[in-house]
Order: sequence, then structure tokens, then C-alpha cells
Amino acid sequence: MAIDKNILDCPIEPVVNILSGKWTPLILWEISIGNNRYGSIHKRLPEMSTRTLSQRLRMLEKNGVVNRKVLPTMPPTVKYEPTEKGLALKPILFAMRSWSEKYCN
Repeated sequence: MAIDKNILDCPIEPVVNILSGKWTPLILWEISIGNNRYGSIHKRLPEMSTRTLSQRLRMLEKNGVVNRKVLPTMPPTVKYEPTEKGLALKPILFAMRSWSEKYCN
């Protein structure tokens, strides 16, 4: 059976790839609402392992969605901020929230 080339060229594939992973949209949501420190993200998502949080944050940074900033404090504090590309995803996240409130409650 031949694979339909149109399926592989889906126009939403890039955003699905960025938001893929069980915790990725939730992490990005937290950062987009201003909860941008590693520890505070983990407090809001306690079921997620610290390893997974680190992996997802690195993936978001690699994809150019967030910037990682190490603040000169003792001990050092790490802060994540959305990039322009990350901020452009905010309407998608808010649309997901609206959909969830309408259909999942």
C-alpha cells in the first residue's frame, strides 16, 4: 500500500512536532503565563519527573521556542522565557484552553 505524500506534507506537522510529548504543551503553557523558573514549573506539574522536565525544556530551547537564562544569584537561578517564535504559539495554547473549558468540563 502506497503512502499518500499529502499526509507527509501536512501544514500543521511543524507545530505538532514542537508540541509533541506528553508534558510539552503544559510546560509551554506555564512559561507563557509567566511561570518561568524551573522549580516553579515543576511545582505546578509535580507528576512529571525532573528528568522529563529537563529534556522537554532542552527540546523547546533547541526548537527556538524558549531561551534559557542563568541568573547571577547564589545559588544560580535558571529562568525560561518564550522567544518570538514561542510567543507566536500563545494564541494556539489559549485556543486549546478555550476548547478544553468548553468541551471537557
